[in-house]
Amino acid sequence: MKKTLFYGGLVAILAIASCTDHEIIPPPVPLVDIDCLCEGSIQTLTGDSSLTYDDTCTYSSTKTISTTTLSDAQYQTQVLNSGMNQGFEIEMRNLYWTDDGSNQPTSTDWQAFFNNAVTNPPPYSTNPIDNGVVISWTDPNGKVWVSDTTLTCVSNFTYNLFTYDADTTGEYMEFDAVFNCRMLNSDYGVIDSARCLTNAHMKSAFRLD
Repeated sequence: MKKTLFYGGLVAILAIASCTDHEIIPPPVPLVDIDCLCEGSIQTLTGDSSLTYDDTCTYSSTKTISTTTLSDAQYQTQVLNSGMNQGFEIEMRNLYWTDDGSNQPTSTDWQAFFNNAVTNPPPYSTNPIDNGVVISWTDPNGKVWVSDTTLTCVSNFTYNLFTYDADTTGEYMEFDAVFNCRMLNSDYGVIDSARCLTNAHMKSAFRLD
């Protein structure tokens, strides 16, 4: 009888153990893999200097929300090297929409805004209300140079492609772009110091936010 009770108790213990809850670890959520690169040559007093930034991409936007007229937004992406206060930024102006209270355009309108720029290359914008693209370069001294429309340098901008993707961090329009332009800065003692940016190539993305 004792032997029978021993086996019965063992079966009961195993049954209880089999009912213990186990922590279920969900599989990792895949994230959008965005290429991050900007390279080109900038004119200096001693010749052209090659620039490469390929470490960190960041994304931002600037919006003006209106309940009586069209709202508008500008989208920026920055390509930097980690730990360095320098790099390139592209800003796209301007996306207009009728806001529904969400404070952002629909995904469809947002994608269409960028896809249109492939077939209709944006001009360089020097006025915030003008549509187009703005290139900014923060140099190794922390001074900011901004693209200009004057044709003393080769001036053009082309988006080779846009690709839509999304993950838990947001919706993205990944792009590949090439451009040349004149860059202006007035922080070095000469008003509107100018340098030519040539053979620039950027891979990054804009984020819907």
